Amino acid sequence: MRIRQIVFFGVCMAVIMSLCMSLAMAAINVGLNARFWQAWLSGWGIGFVVSLPFSFFVPPLIQKVMKKLGI
Repeated sequence: MRIRQIVFFGVCMAVIMSLCMSLAMAAINVGLNARFWQAWLSGWGIGFVVSLPFSFFVPPLIQKVMKKLGI
């Protein structure tokens, strides 16, 4: 895979996963009220910053483990 594909994949995974997780957590913690959007976007920003580095480092580790397990 080329570096542009790796970067694009990592950024897309970080965006999608952080949006989904922050949506669920905001709905659980705040509920669907007037503060929901503010809580969701605030949580998404933090979640994206945290998930972006993981989206680059974790997939290669998982691939190595899978290769060792013969999966």
